[in-house]
Amino acid sequence: MIDDLAFAHELADAAAAVTLSWFGGRLPVELKGDDTPVTEVDLAAEQAVRKAVAARFPQDGVLGEEEGLDDGTSGRVWVVDPVDGTKLFAEGIPLWTTLIALQVEGIPQLGIADAPALRERYHAVRGGGAWRGDRRLSVSDVRDLGASFVAHSPVEEWVRAGHEEQLLAIAAAARATRGLTDAWGHLLVAQGSMEAVVEHEPCYAWDWSATGVIVEESGGRMTTRRGDAPVAGEDLMVTNGRVHDELVRTQRREGGSDD
Repeated sequence: MIDDLAFAHELADAAAAVTLSWFGGRLPVELKGDDTPVTEVDLAAEQAVRKAVAARFPQDGVLGEEEGLDDGTSGRVWVVDPVDGTKLFAEGIPLWTTLIALQVEGIPQLGIADAPALRERYHAVRGGGAWRGDRRLSVSDVRDLGASFVAHSPVEEWVRAGHEEQLLAIAAAARATRGLTDAWGHLLVAQGSMEAVVEHEPCYAWDWSATGVIVEESGGRMTTRRGDAPVAGEDLMVTNGRVHDELVRTQRREGGSDD
């Protein structure tokens, strides 16, 4: 998939030309029907990607967070989250990414996570390893939750769902925790800087397709918090694979992950 990966980098460049032209100050944010935030730049960046795909591969489909699915006729679908971390982008915080994946017959085969404000780009192709620039990535060797650094989604999401005891159980069991999710959390697991990320909020294919390839090619694992395959509208958990089952059990003991 050398040519496809090269084109994915071109898509990331096209999106970055849009996002960086807007980034820096605080931006107005609107809420979509599902209460997730969106700015004008999300829409413009996704349009740039869709236009480029239509020009190069007119039979390919596109699934984007902002405009949904155009499934095409080739069995190939480009999956795009133009700004993963819109809330951070809108506040002028550089911890956001553009996510681009290519699904072939429904299976993500390559992924790019671009953080243009930080000049960092991660990529992976099935069977080819995961990379940050020219550095090959590998998850950490930590095998015990008690020695793990675990990131989690915002506390208010756990509280609103009545699962705060579950979050407290994770914090009590882990070596350290931080509030940090979205793609950056996945990427930190992939490069061995963290052992796990636990996301309480609903996640979708554009949230996990690109980072899923990167995480798995680095040796990690991605499931729901119950340990099942990712499903649209469910929560998400990413680990180094070695502490995955223990983290699932820790949450189940509190009862919240099976609600």
